[in-house]
Amino acid sequence: MDKSAAQKFVGSCRIRPVDSHHIGELIRIADETNLSPWTAQGYLDEMKNDDAIMLRLVSDENRTLGFIVGRTVLGGEIETRLDAEIYNIAIATRYQGNGFGQVLFDAFTEICRERGVNNVWLDVRESNHKAIGFYERNGFTG
Repeated sequence: MDKSAAQKFVGSCRIRPVDSHHIGELIRIADETNLSPWTAQGYLDEMKNDDAIMLRLVSDENRTLGFIVGRTVLGGEIETRLDAEIYNIAIATRYQGNGFGQVLFDAFTEICRERGVNNVWLDVRESNHKAIGFYERNGFTG
């Protein structure tokens, strides 16, 4: 996909919440991108958590292009502030490199701001240089 086509495509995508009937799509994308595996039950359990933030990026045809899963958590030494953790973020391989991860990340952090989150944290494999670069560009440090 060339740069101008990708920009138009990004502009036509929407952020939507994850529903139970999307779990198969999340698992497919997670498998395709070598994320740490979650079971369907794991996603369903997370959906029941009021603190969960589960979003998907969809095309005009309602095709899931990627997703992000995280939640808000109490943080600090005495758990007096609200933090958030990103568990997984993935874009289907054929759509990577076009800014879709940034769109999902920005939507996640906007929800965090609305909820009064102080810090966002995550774990990333040392060997995942692409993800590390993405997080560094977004202000994370090791």
